[in-house]
Amino acid sequence: MITKRWVLRGNTNVKDFCSAYIKDQKIDEDQPLEVILRPYNKNRSLEQNGMFHAWCGTIAEQTGHSKGEIKDIIIEHVFGAEDYVNLNGEKRSRLRSTSDMSIGEMAELIERAVQLGIELGADVPEVTHG
Repeated sequence: MITKRWVLRGNTNVKDFCSAYIKDQKIDEDQPLEVILRPYNKNRSLEQNGMFHAWCGTIAEQTGHSKGEIKDIIIEHVFGAEDYVNLNGEKRSRLRSTSDMSIGEMAELIERAVQLGIELGADVPEVTHG
């Protein structure tokens, strides 16, 4: 089965189309379908992701850290870490994934990466997309 995703705005045609599509689906008891309705949050763009990773690489070259370490340092600086308890009852923490970030959140990361890069005297990175 093909996954379908719609963004519902004030347009009733889209809501009607979505409802009709769901009504037409045969639901197998062995393979039920899931319908999720939640506020739309446009995730970061591929261009933003490329820009952020390019700056992380440039900063890494300047500091001797790995690109992944710089990425983690910036994410933790901007958003902190999320604490949770594992199955053994031990406290752990994790960083947010950039793929789950909104355009605005990603813009904050890029802004901090650019600021850090300039502070360190790093060259402006060449950004390639795709």
